[in-house]
Amino acid sequence: MKIIIAPHQTLRTKAISVEKLDKKIIKFVQELEKTLKQKESPKGVGLAAPQVDKKWRIFVTQLPLDGQDFTRDSDQEKEQPLQIRHFINPIITKHSQKLIFGETEGNKEPRLEGCLSIPKIYAPVPRWTWVELKYEIIKGGKLIKKTEKFTDFMARVIQHETDHLDGILFTDYALEHDSPIYFENEKTGKLEETTNRGILENL
Repeated sequence: MKIIIAPHQTLRTKAISVEKLDKKIIKFVQELEKTLKQKESPKGVGLAAPQVDKKWRIFVTQLPLDGQDFTRDSDQEKEQPLQIRHFINPIITKHSQKLIFGETEGNKEPRLEGCLSIPKIYAPVPRWTWVELKYEIIKGGKLIKKTEKFTDFMARVIQHETDHLDGILFTDYALEHDSPIYFENEKTGKLEETTNRGILENL
């Protein structure tokens, strides 16, 4: 599968619910998981159907079993097996009152979000600290309803991917909150803050 890049119009289209499970949906979920697994430089933690030009309310995630952010520590990524999960027709039904930019007790710096469909651009994004999600999974050839609470980094990933299903990009928050924007320097690979915000307005 090819991951599309902003400003592709599908990234701004609200996805439609999966009403019936068939072979086409099952194969699509398998291919979406495979695409996320194989993505390198950068490695992704989530991928939504609109990012591969499909307008279904489906996304997949790839995280360590404890749900922590492996991108902050490459050694942790090597040590921990990654769990891939799929979410069909996800709806956030409850959430915390508090919004944070990804800071933790051990790290007070905001966490910079990125996106496989917006390469080399990063920004801090306010997210709820926990969310309750209703969704469906494929099990035994059927769609099974689930309800689950997610916290910390996994909650952030869930919100980012759910946004994709509603045509929302993380850069929208950067513009709304006037957050600092960082670009990856192609020569050094380091992130550099920029004052050029115009590029975000065209995504």
